[in-house]
Amino acid sequence: MKSEVPGKPRYLNTSLAKALRVCELFDGERSELSLSEIANALGSRPGSVYPIVYTLQSFGYLERDPATKRFRLGLKFLALANHILSSLDIREKAKPVLKELARKLQVNAHLAVLYEDEVLYLDREEAAPSVVLPSVIGRRVPPHCTALGKVLLAHDQEAAARITAAGELPKLTRNTITDAQALERELAKVRQAGYALDDEEFHEGNFCVAAPVRNYRGTVVAAISVSLPKSRLDHEPQERFVKEVISGAEAISRAMGYD
Repeated sequence: MKSEVPGKPRYLNTSLAKALRVCELFDGERSELSLSEIANALGSRPGSVYPIVYTLQSFGYLERDPATKRFRLGLKFLALANHILSSLDIREKAKPVLKELARKLQVNAHLAVLYEDEVLYLDREEAAPSVVLPSVIGRRVPPHCTALGKVLLAHDQEAAARITAAGELPKLTRNTITDAQALERELAKVRQAGYALDDEEFHEGNFCVAAPVRNYRGTVVAAISVSLPKSRLDHEPQERFVKEVISGAEAISRAMGYD
């Protein structure tokens, strides 16, 4: 999703804006791009885009594969992301809770926020390597089909309205909610229950439970979740995972000053 530029157009530096747009082209689905592909995506000529790409490469924001001549995001972004993550108070306070959930329940535990109407993963603790999201920190996924997203949308009416206004929602599995009105009903249930479920809605065979994290004002600022193979529910009660996730979210909320 493209970022909106704040402020008046007269303050906009067009060269910098184009450089930022180049970086945004590498969205996970497109991990490598040629100069021509970058230019086509921007509606420009390769010759006019090259100085921008060259500058980004010089500062470490892009890397160029010598064999394929294709560009990818550079390690400078990873370094900056680590600085940002280390400064996030909520991530620090959630870390021990995520570790305990992963250890106690033998699950993968996650912390996420809503960013530009998508779920943005801030942290993850693994009990075992996952085939669903092997590299998750910084990844963005749709909110309507994840337990984390449902929790966050249930407490952000404006974001929920934008999501449901789009009409039919993308279908990822046979269980994905694709009807806007059905999603609205689901979000109402989440608000009432205090937690959300993802029953093979994002990935076949995967089950998730999520609960909200509140700050000192009582505002939902994040959510945590655990994910596990759906087959575990054949011999373990769902209520156990729900109880532990809610308890973990409440512990983080208290650490954030919520009474």
